[in-house]
Amino acid sequence: MKFKIDGMSCDGCAAALKSALEKLPAVESAEVSFPERSATVHLTSPDALSAREIVEAVEAAGYEATPA
Repeated sequence: MKFKIDGMSCDGCAAALKSALEKLPAVESAEVSFPERSATVHLTSPDALSAREIVEAVEAAGYEATPA
């Protein structure tokens, strides 16, 4: 799943968000790009998490996400 991310101000923010996303139980890996203001989340199975659950995790980390 791909998301547009708002609220990041540096590469450190991207790294922190990547770490937060990868702590979710059904996330296999996450790629976060500060220059592109985006995140791609790879799940262990397609229906393991909903887009809303991922948006909530991004918000809990202090950023905003919109499914792309």
